Amino acid sequence: MVGQRGNEWQCETCGHQHQGLATVFGAQAPDVWLQATSTEREAGELTGDMCLLEVGGERHYFLRGPVEIPLIDAPGEVFSWSAWVSLSQESIQKIADHWDDPARASMPPVFGWLCNELPYDQPTTSIATHVHNREPGVVPYIELDPFTDHPLVREQASGISLHRLAEINKAVMG
Repeated sequence: MVGQRGNEWQCETCGHQHQGLATVFGAQAPDVWLQATSTEREAGELTGDMCLLEVGGERHYFLRGPVEIPLIDAPGEVFSWSAWVSLSQESIQKIADHWDDPARASMPPVFGWLCNELPYDQPTTSIATHVHNREPGVVPYIELDPFTDHPLVREQASGISLHRLAEINKAVMG
């Protein structure tokens, strides 16, 4: 988000002013990309959905997707963290090979690690995830491992109130 006045805010993606609470926040890249040297970034690749980065002679693969959290005060509505996960070379290759395949939604989920620090009291990087493919044109979604003891995991499982969404808006936009 670029800026906020009262209940109005400007979206970085579309550039328009919006009213009310934002229901999507996200990182433009995995945190490791942002921390990489310019030489490492130049040798890597970052698109809107995938990222490749070589650090210390080791290749790292990343995929972007939403961590969807139900809004319990607004049935059917969700809040999403647009986040990045690291995947194995085999998993990212499987997803890339089936990116335009109409049957990709039926593929089993793949394991990954959350790669963005989100505004929680406990660190969010390295939370275990399961990445679920969806039909072409829709990015895969990120299910946090339900056995991880973290407030973000509990929020995804149980949902959040509109009051909590307002707290998140304040934490992100100030």
